[in-house]
Amino acid sequence: MKNTLSMIALCAALAACGSVDNDTTFRGGAGGDAAYGRGLQALERGQIAEAHDYFACAAEFGGGYEVAWYYAGTTALEVARAGGENADTYRETGEHYLTRSGEAGWGASQAALARHYHSIGEIEQAAYWALLYTNNVREISLGLTRMDDETILEIRDAVEPEQLAEAELQAVRFVPEPLPIGRPSAECAEAIRSDRERREERVRAPIRPQREAPPTQRPGGNRPY
Repeated sequence: MKNTLSMIALCAALAACGSVDNDTTFRGGAGGDAAYGRGLQALERGQIAEAHDYFACAAEFGGGYEVAWYYAGTTALEVARAGGENADTYRETGEHYLTRSGEAGWGASQAALARHYHSIGEIEQAAYWALLYTNNVREISLGLTRMDDETILEIRDAVEPEQLAEAELQAVRFVPEPLPIGRPSAECAEAIRSDRERREERVRAPIRPQREAPPTQRPGGNRPY
């Protein structure tokens, strides 16, 4: 338990002295980049549900697109918080994307899950994901800070000693499970056709029917109509 408290204290120290929050982009190749880019554009426009669909499409490529899984999860949770008849489905979807990418070792997803479970009162889960994040070697080495010290302290103060001990036991047993390389669905493949491909199709399309005979000339003249 002392070790657990030390780890949470370490997280508070990192939050105080680390860099600002920065979702480092890491993608596996060109395949899903179009969907990922369109997701970011939709996010900037405030079209959260549309952004989620694009990020979910990019996530279908699996390994190398952990950041897409993160955004697919956070956008789904944001749609869920807005309410509506599909709120529960979006919440479950968001937890799925964040959990799977968090299990793959993606620190941003681990921090997002800690904040999410803390906000809905599932303190033991919040403590578990906070512990995973504070011990995430990649996050520490990059000096990234995705959880503010106030939230970390709130989680520490809210969790019972028995819950803290259980969260510590689970965290000690944690072994990252990388995302496998995926294959996009037909619907996703259509969505990610790049703008360049669409432009090339327009260029290849004839503007008007080609003449099959020499142009007609004016009587007594050499210029075509």
